[in-house]
Amino acid sequence: MHDKRYQKDQFSFLQQEILKYTNTDSNNSIQNSFTPPSTWYTSRDFFSLDREHVLLNHWTAVDVWTPTGKGAYKTGYFMGQPYLLTTSHDDNDSSSDNGEIQAFFNVCTHAGSCLAGPWTKHARNQGDTASCSSLDLNPSLVGQASEGQLSPGEHFQCPYHGWRFNTNGRLTRATQTKGIQSFQAKDFALKPIPVRRIGPIVFLNFGGFNSHTNDGARGSDSVTRFDQSRDLLFDRLERNGFVADLSDLKFVESRAYTLKCNWKVFTDNYGDGCYHCSYAHADLASNIDETSYSTNLLSDILSIQQAPPSSAANDDERFGNKTAVYAQWYPNLMLNRYGPWFDIDLVIPIDESTTKVLKFWFLERDFQVPSDSYIQDSIQSSERVHDEDVFLCENVQLGLQSRGFQAGRYVPSKQIATHHFHQELAKDYLQACGVLDSEDMSE
Repeated sequence: MHDKRYQKDQFSFLQQEILKYTNTDSNNSIQNSFTPPSTWYTSRDFFSLDREHVLLNHWTAVDVWTPTGKGAYKTGYFMGQPYLLTTSHDDNDSSSDNGEIQAFFNVCTHAGSCLAGPWTKHARNQGDTASCSSLDLNPSLVGQASEGQLSPGEHFQCPYHGWRFNTNGRLTRATQTKGIQSFQAKDFALKPIPVRRIGPIVFLNFGGFNSHTNDGARGSDSVTRFDQSRDLLFDRLERNGFVADLSDLKFVESRAYTLKCNWKVFTDNYGDGCYHCSYAHADLASNIDETSYSTNLLSDILSIQQAPPSSAANDDERFGNKTAVYAQWYPNLMLNRYGPWFDIDLVIPIDESTTKVLKFWFLERDFQVPSDSYIQDSIQSSERVHDEDVFLCENVQLGLQSRGFQAGRYVPSKQIATHHFHQELAKDYLQACGVLDSEDMSE
């Protein structure tokens, strides 16, 4: 195994538990496969595997952001990785495409302090120095996300020793460096992170930050696969009567939820093919035609579930009369397009039994809201379905932690997307264990 952080006994355990699944799924047949063993959802070693070899090793959704113009920035954290999103002021800089989003590790290259945050001072390189009293260095701010905008000529100033960086990540001022041998400012730029976008959704590849070609962890064609999958998503949205590139939407609201379950339990539930809808989601089930519900695997990172409206849905102004699209983007993103609404579930694993879900709601910009309460009523209906799913997921997590369950079976007509998700996980796991190389995985 190429990752030396795993001890020999950990490696043996992981390999054994991975092979329990892949040995039942050797011909990729959902009809013959058992579901993964419960250890995939309860073991701290598997959570470490998820972090290092899945979530930080793919084009992973980390944020939803629509920048307000040049000089805009946003900071955030994803599984221990502080990141900084910016738009450049410098139209002539080859590292920026006239206001396109750039991403960097939000870490000062001098001593490792997080650079930008709620404390950020917008400094100019004109000899001004930030005094301690001018910065809000309250410990409660550490680890908090922030958003703002730098004016032309302003820079990020590190709260530790005052080193400054511009929105392109270049070091523009290093304080009191006299005496340092062979010091070159260009060698201390912020470390870039490859970035892609789908509408307002920002994807980062933490495993590809050393590459200037935006290659991800699954080989040199990862960008191509990402773009092809995005185009397949856009095509499906357009075929169902929606604006393909999501440009017709306006942001409405976002909320954060903490779930007492492994992140994969929540993801499995989403790919369930609405198998549980008639049992757990009475309101949702009344608005869709379950007999015509379908799942299509469009690429190795994208599955689409489609829910045609029932006859009752024609009277529901939230669900509408178009076939809804539920897109699952490997590894941690779910996109829901129905009626005039578009909502996003962005999954952030916390530990092996805790998950944060960030939910964002968007509404068609030209949609005529039928009543003053429509938006909040619609969000409340959406949240009711979410709460029902949270109950199911937390209930499953308790069962998985018991001695009474090891592995189950798939329902082939329903759980297609979940099976696909598990197959992709198994590929990543096998590669992490050195059983499968990147060429095998791209076939």
